[in-house]
Parts: sequence; structure tokens; C-alpha cells
Amino acid sequence: MKIHQPFLLLFIIVGFNSCIQEDIVNDEIDASIRINNSFSNFKVNDQVALDAFFFDNLGMRQTVAFDLKSSNPTTVEVDNSNKTITGKATGTAVITVSTLYGGETTTKETTVTVNAITVNPGGTTPTNNTAKVGTITKTSSYASAGDFEIVAITNGIRITFASNYVADQTLPGFAMYLTNNPNSISGALKIDAQGDSDGVIYKGAHSIDVIGVGINDFGYLTHWCEPFRIKVGQAEIKNK
Repeated sequence: MKIHQPFLLLFIIVGFNSCIQEDIVNDEIDASIRINNSFSNFKVNDQVALDAFFFDNLGMRQTVAFDLKSSNPTTVEVDNSNKTITGKATGTAVITVSTLYGGETTTKETTVTVNAITVNPGGTTPTNNTAKVGTITKTSSYASAGDFEIVAITNGIRITFASNYVADQTLPGFAMYLTNNPNSISGALKIDAQGDSDGVIYKGAHSIDVIGVGINDFGYLTHWCEPFRIKVGQAEIKNK
């Protein structure tokens, strides 16, 4: 079918207006540290090696050296030589992880609560592959919401969306991404989009399996109006 130029122009204008908002001019973000360790069930004598990533102001992962400090070494002890964190006594401490990159220092704090003593005085190594969670919130006037959980599966991850999930079906080109820079789709991983052979679920509970990625690879899940590169929703992915 031949589309006449006036009609095509009208379609483009209508599509743009249906996805309009204040566009993002600068896609840079603050450099950040992501601590992948989960301390939800940390006990006396538990010891874990720091598992952390550093991302520059474009959301690109960089290899850096980390420095660890504990606000309460009698409760939680850190060993900077081996980058380990050890529960010494019941109580709470704040662990500060920092690094110097590009002449600027970036820090990240995490609170560690040490619970009752374990039966194994030799210490244990809690897993870092615990579930991740997030809550999508809209960044425009278009619907974008919902809670989700991410767990590791064989060769990938499974994202399970709760019944309160919603994406806007009126967008001219909906797409969902995993990313480390929520302000850009450059370098992001598209995991669902309008026109996919499996179709798009715009509302309600469902799950998506993403093969070839790890549970700690991404820090954000985002919704976009893809043709015009306008973000309509985002969620930070956090330890459960």
C-alpha cells in the first residue's frame, strides 16, 4: 500500500505528540558503586569477600580498587588487604566502600546488622546470588508502574512482575530495557518491545527470562518510548 506524503507527515507528527515530554539532553549520570553482597542474614563469624562494581558517569563498568571502612569494627571488621567483611559481634555497623577514579572519589554505604552467633566458628560465606527487587515508577504522564523480583536461573535471570505491573499501551513504540545508565538506551539491553514475536504484556503478573546475563549485571529497569528515545518509567534494582 502506498502512503501519500501528507498522510505520512501527519502520522509522524501525531506519533511524536503522543510521546512528548521534556526530553533528556544530558545522558550523563553520577559515578556510582554498586554493592552486590546481601547482608540480610549476616551472623557472627560470617565472612564474605566484597562483591562490588564501579560505574562511570556514562554507566560503563570500570575496573578500580576499592577501600573499605567500618563504622564499628568491634561489630563488623573489614580487611582491606583481602577485601573481606567479617561479623564479630551482634549489632549494627555501616560499611563505607570508596574508590578514586578520574580524580574524583565515589563512595557507597551499606548497613550491616550482625545477628546471633553461628554454630560454625570457622565462618561461612553467604551467597551473593540472592534475589533482587525493584519498583517501577513513571517519569512522564504515561502509565508505568509495578513491583518485580529477579532471580538467577540456568544461564540467565528471570524477572517476575507482580499483579500491579502496568506499561502504557498507547505509546507508539514501547520498549523495556535493563541498563546501568537510566538516562540512555545506548548500551542498554532491550528485553521486551512492541512487535516482539512473543508480544508485549502491558498489565498484570507475568515473567520474562533473560538468557546470557547475570543477576548483578544491571542496576536499572526502564520503560521507553523508543522511536523518540523518551523515558517513561524506571526502577532501581536493589538487593532483596
